Amino acid sequence: MEIEKLPTNKPLYEQVCEMIETQIIDGNLKMGDKLPTEKELVDICKVSRTVIREAMKVLKEKGWVETHVAKGTFVVRNLTKGVETSMNIEARINPDNWLRNLIDIRLIIEPENAALAAVNADQEDIARMKQAVNQMEKVLTDKDNMETFLEGDLNFHMAIVDATGNNLMRLIISPVVNLIHDFQKYHLYRVYRGKQRSQANHRKIMDAIERHDPEAARTNMNEHIIQVRDDINNIKAI
Repeated sequence: MEIEKLPTNKPLYEQVCEMIETQIIDGNLKMGDKLPTEKELVDICKVSRTVIREAMKVLKEKGWVETHVAKGTFVVRNLTKGVETSMNIEARINPDNWLRNLIDIRLIIEPENAALAAVNADQEDIARMKQAVNQMEKVLTDKDNMETFLEGDLNFHMAIVDATGNNLMRLIISPVVNLIHDFQKYHLYRVYRGKQRSQANHRKIMDAIERHDPEAARTNMNEHIIQVRDDINNIKAI
């Protein structure tokens, strides 16, 4: 890995972060590539181990890299991680409003995502949605298998996001859905027939997208997010 000379107007760890980010953005470091070792980075950047460790911490928080024990640090470009971290902090600062705010974001964005997916989805996109719906169907009546159901739910919504053809949309919606799922994982089983209602809406959304009917997809997704909001309100009222 070739590193350009460090700029001098920022803290050293930020300079190291920017160098490595630039290498990734420019394609010199690709997904799955292993970074030089800590000692090698010290020699390359002419900084201390403390600086390198702080830089690696920041890069992990931003979602650029992951470290695997006994293997090293690798480029992953999980750029939603930084957004999700910020949202988690906001949730701790304003615990009374964060769920409502997340649902509001979904109500604004996801119906339009569904409509756009209905226009742009190809057969591979539809197949991913069907696979996710089938995964949820298999555990629909199993109250002890909430995690598998929510994994299918996440895959379904992310398949719709990817079907829009907008690469930035995943950065926006993935952290929102993940945080709501973290809440639902421990509480959704308390809502009577919550999974069944969600699954019925999933089928309607998928059918509309498969028919390439954007208006129906938009309407069905809007109804689904409202149903999720109502279920969460019921949970909080228990």
